Amino acid sequence: MSMQKYYFGRVNILAQYEDKYDFILVGLRQNNILLRSNHLWGFFDIEPLEVDEGLFIHGYLVKYKPEKLEEVVDPETHKLTFEGIKDSVVAKSRFFLHITSGIIVYHPVGLHIDLETFNERFSELFEKSYDNFFIDVAIQSIEDRYKIFEEIEKFDYIEKVNISLHPSNPRSSRIWDGIDKNFKELGIGKYQEHFEAKSDSDGLKITHSDEVKAKITMADDGYGKADVTGIVNRVKKTVSTKDNPVTEMAPGDTVEKETVFTYIKDKLNNIFSRFRDES
Repeated sequence: MSMQKYYFGRVNILAQYEDKYDFILVGLRQNNILLRSNHLWGFFDIEPLEVDEGLFIHGYLVKYKPEKLEEVVDPETHKLTFEGIKDSVVAKSRFFLHITSGIIVYHPVGLHIDLETFNERFSELFEKSYDNFFIDVAIQSIEDRYKIFEEIEKFDYIEKVNISLHPSNPRSSRIWDGIDKNFKELGIGKYQEHFEAKSDSDGLKITHSDEVKAKITMADDGYGKADVTGIVNRVKKTVSTKDNPVTEMAPGDTVEKETVFTYIKDKLNNIFSRFRDES
């Protein structure tokens, strides 16, 4: 049984809706097709999956060609010829999307559907379902918590920090709950922060700031991104909350979705516990 590396992320949707499940289901079932670089893209086999961990939507992001010439044999003439095959699948990425939290678990496919491409095509297709009207969709990776702080501790000098965040939906963590509430009270959809050290200083002291650490942890939890640039052993280096994504090995697309889910559910529950235990 072949195994795939599944990545854990969070689908952040900025839009107005009454029922989240219906809104997401429509976004995935509108039968939209994108044409990108002579390939077509779409969502296929979209269906609900109810498990102990909650309600999910299971499906595939598929990359395919409108027509492909396949070499075949003619047994009667013993000659080689070409036959046109329509809508030939090039690659497909299975995904599980948890409705309540927006957590998505998916696997990339080599060079055909890498992490960045999956995120871009998923967002483009979903937004197209609503005619790109007052909707913004982005997938942020969920990271192993605190790994970035281990890297920051190695810096001899911290030069600059970039932080981009979204408000949570629906649950926040005790660590960054105050920041999240402030975002919501102010009606913030996207938040960005950038600061640099004074040229004559010893660098930024971000580990001394609970607020900055909370914002970086919020990014770790899938609600944004944070980058820290500085000097380590006289070498300039940048570390990011994208450097340590949560992953799990699970069977590929030939295995039933229920079986695949049993491989990823422990990591899912670990992520859920970040919010249950701290709320």
